[in-house]
Amino acid sequence: MSSRFAFAVGALLASLAALPLSAQQSSSGKARDTTTATSPSAKGASTDSALVDLGRAITDLALSVQKIVDQAKNSPEVRRAALQTASTAVAVAQKTLEENQSEIERLLDEASRRIAAMNEEAKRSTPKKSEPTTH
Repeated sequence: MSSRFAFAVGALLASLAALPLSAQQSSSGKARDTTTATSPSAKGASTDSALVDLGRAITDLALSVQKIVDQAKNSPEVRRAALQTASTAVAVAQKTLEENQSEIERLLDEASRRIAAMNEEAKRSTPKKSEPTTH
């Protein structure tokens, strides 16, 4: 079970670490229109700084999780505690879903009615196309 846990944590961390990288790649892969470009603003610089800080935080988190996974491999007590915590989290999530099921269903029904009403409104407001005449 610890190898599954390690794999799941690793996959989660890899996807989190890939987010800033994929955002950088997608913006650099496409040519930008620079005809109206201005010098970088303070907001752009702060965004870059925030991304760097986020990358460092993700790296720190990955290292911390790796330490915990290694401890769980070597320590039955830590493994039991991790499994108990995960089990409790799943139980709480299931209980919350059960308690809120009627509210979730009500909201989904309301959203469905609103979408249907919007579609009907769009159909009514769209002018009908006349048949093309052939000469």
